[in-house]
Amino acid sequence: MASFRRAIEAEKAALKKDSSAYEVALESGRPLSEMTQGEITFYAFQLPRPSERVTPGVACSLREPSGLEVPVSIAQLSGNELVLRSETRLQIREGAYRLIFVPWFLYDEMHQALESVPFPEMALRAFGKQPVARESRDLPEFEHRLNETQRAAVQLALESQLSVLWGPPGTGKTTTLAQLIALLAGQGRRILITSTTHAALDQVLERLRGTRALDPLFADHQVVQLGSNGHDCCLDEVVQATQSQAHSTLARSRPRLESLLRQQQEILPLLSKAEVAAAQAHQLDLFSDAPGALEAKELATILSPERAARWAAESAQQQCELLKRRCRRLDALVMGWRLRARAARAALASGQQQAVDESRILLTTLANSYVSPLLKEQHFDSVVVEEAGMALLPAIYLAAGRARQQVVLVGDPQQLPAILASRDPYALQAMGRNIFAVLGERPERIMLDVQYRMHPRIGELVSTLFYQGGLQHQPPPGAGEIAAGAPFPGEALVLLDIRGEARTDPGDFSRYNPESARQAVDLARQAAAQGRSVAVIAPYRKQIQRIQQMLQDDPLIDCATVHRFQGHERDVVILDITDAPPLDPGVLLAGRGAASSSANLLNVSLSRARGKLIVIAPVDYVRRRAAGTVLAQVVEWALQQGFHAK
Repeated sequence: MASFRRAIEAEKAALKKDSSAYEVALESGRPLSEMTQGEITFYAFQLPRPSERVTPGVACSLREPSGLEVPVSIAQLSGNELVLRSETRLQIREGAYRLIFVPWFLYDEMHQALESVPFPEMALRAFGKQPVARESRDLPEFEHRLNETQRAAVQLALESQLSVLWGPPGTGKTTTLAQLIALLAGQGRRILITSTTHAALDQVLERLRGTRALDPLFADHQVVQLGSNGHDCCLDEVVQATQSQAHSTLARSRPRLESLLRQQQEILPLLSKAEVAAAQAHQLDLFSDAPGALEAKELATILSPERAARWAAESAQQQCELLKRRCRRLDALVMGWRLRARAARAALASGQQQAVDESRILLTTLANSYVSPLLKEQHFDSVVVEEAGMALLPAIYLAAGRARQQVVLVGDPQQLPAILASRDPYALQAMGRNIFAVLGERPERIMLDVQYRMHPRIGELVSTLFYQGGLQHQPPPGAGEIAAGAPFPGEALVLLDIRGEARTDPGDFSRYNPESARQAVDLARQAAAQGRSVAVIAPYRKQIQRIQQMLQDDPLIDCATVHRFQGHERDVVILDITDAPPLDPGVLLAGRGAASSSANLLNVSLSRARGKLIVIAPVDYVRRRAAGTVLAQVVEWALQQGFHAK
């Protein structure tokens, strides 16, 4: 605990020094008068796109169009509707509203969560600090076809309090995990599946849907994904299915309340005019009826034409009485609909907690697992941490500490690690280290050793450089057809030797290379013309922006840094190294040794390709200026194998 807290403080200090606030744009703000309680006011906004930072219970600031920032907290999140709680009354105006989060708020929440870990023994066991018990079990029949190491991994996880599933690229990690979860659920266990990103959880959920044994849980809304939208397992859809009447009431209340409030605003100036006329008439003649103050055309703004004509024939005093009576009726209707809306919102809020409480399989991000108030009191029989190699160590500790019986760590130590702002050695050691490195070689770890994603030539490169040649290859259907197509027909792996210069702009350290960008775009278009999905990967923001501008949003071509493609695959991958004379190789690609961060970056980049991999690099430059690096090993291996083009 002391190590984690010290590391968290170091990371917070780095963020406070070097990071700016994180902003989330909001749309269509309006007050929620039905929820206002004394000095506490509530406001609804539309969230244009999901954000992992937007979680109920989190404190932040609301920046108004004027630039003023008001402290608020997130009260509710239902679909795209966000409800904010404020102790300051706001005047909602036209213009851009933004939620402002300090970058270190997740670390504040993490620090607080460490104060109370339900099952610290299991958390310590996940770090190898407690003995691991194992009980032999007979394996049931598998629904999915699994190879030998996949079966061994499932059996280990069923028998052991701790298991580590090492899944190199394309080795069927998600399929193996789906089979394991189905068997655990069949034993009556409650399961938490967590990861650093929703994208990883989406892939797991998709494979769970294809597992027939889990169909009853899906049908009973007992598989829930927290913090995601757009599918029937997301929390909002589950609540809508189980609280349909409250959803319907809330949907009807909004336009009805808006209409009633508009009528109230329209009637006030008419009543004021009638009251003035009635008072004047009373003073002028106490013994005769004064003519009406309001004409039919004025009253027609709030009444039907027939009723407006009748009211116009009345005296000013009578018009006042009729208008006051109508105001009282509107007040009663507004109060009634506000009470209905408040009750519906309360039902939906309790419905969210009920859906989480009754879930048998719950998927959520690691951050949500310790931030969301819906999970504060949640415990599970089994906790699965997907992409564990990318996770911060305290986050893994907190997730594992929710497990009563077992923890399963899933990932690949040779892929992308956790990202920290701090360069403090203590923080890097105590918080940013890979959980696989913490555990070391253990009997609870099994590596899946058959890859099904990559063409054998690509798979052999990845296996040789990053897995000591330990991978076998069963390429997917169609990999040969992809390799046979353009560019470089018949070749699955190509090292394209180019000339060019790497440049930077004044005041900007990010690099770009016009020649390699041009080549990458030309090759990507050739592949896309064959109907292939294409990833263009480069290590520098400036180069990515340049290539994206040249591609003009081609739907078959994605261009980004490697972090965007973690967990994904494409038919064709083009890796643009970008580095070239006169600059030295950048730190992203100049690392030495299989355990370096650049090795992880290169591994993920190369292993995204199903059928064709093209590496664009100046060969002489790499051999002279980056000798001994992992990048140089890639180049030398390609040259030795004859995969070289100029």
